[in-house]
Amino acid sequence: MGVRQSFFTIALATLGLSLSPVAAHAIGFSTVSSEAELENLMSQPAFVATGQFGSIVWNNNDQTESQVDFDWVNGEKQPFSISYDGSTIRYTVEGKSLETQTEGFFKDIFIFTQATEDYSRVVLNNLRLTDSDTALSISGIAASSPYKAVNIFWIQDIKKGFTLTGNALLSWLNQPQNPVNLAYQIRVGNVEAATDAPDVNQGQTAPVNSPTPAPETETGTGMDWFPWFQGTGSERYCSSH
Repeated sequence: MGVRQSFFTIALATLGLSLSPVAAHAIGFSTVSSEAELENLMSQPAFVATGQFGSIVWNNNDQTESQVDFDWVNGEKQPFSISYDGSTIRYTVEGKSLETQTEGFFKDIFIFTQATEDYSRVVLNNLRLTDSDTALSISGIAASSPYKAVNIFWIQDIKKGFTLTGNALLSWLNQPQNPVNLAYQIRVGNVEAATDAPDVNQGQTAPVNSPTPAPETETGTGMDWFPWFQGTGSERYCSSH
């Protein structure tokens, strides 16, 4: 079956989230204000894809892990993809792949970028997500230090299997002291509990009261929000078609 062509545009800026009225019943979006909020929303994801300085890593909810060395080229984009069909997960970065098995479908994806080393940056751009209903494009999600060292983006209401493709870029002035300091993660699972996150599928034309972003000078809490780690202030624009 072909992807349903649903047209809408979503702009994510530092002051909030706004969308056109035709976005009702489409994939939902919001930002997450902190690592603590992310942990509260999804403390046990079904699976996680990580790109970090020196390697790419795959984790399942049973804590099994696969890791391969990866030589990130400073400041160069590397194509990546994640696909899941309800049983097989495949994560590929520039020809290196990790694959595993799990069962079930999951409706929530968190995209996390972190750059806490001085003068470092993580960028995921030209993202394209397709599920059984929708094709979604996201121009970019980024974190940089000393500006906005952490950015977290939440995609909601994914329908069944999905494929996510894009480019990943890591850049640094000095080699990171710890891989976790320069990394991205794509965390997949289900958010079950009621939260105060904004419902962006109601078709509002006015900005939604999304969580207030952390101050531009914040460089992260330093907490181990993600046990599977080994060891941002740009605008983002999204469209679905």
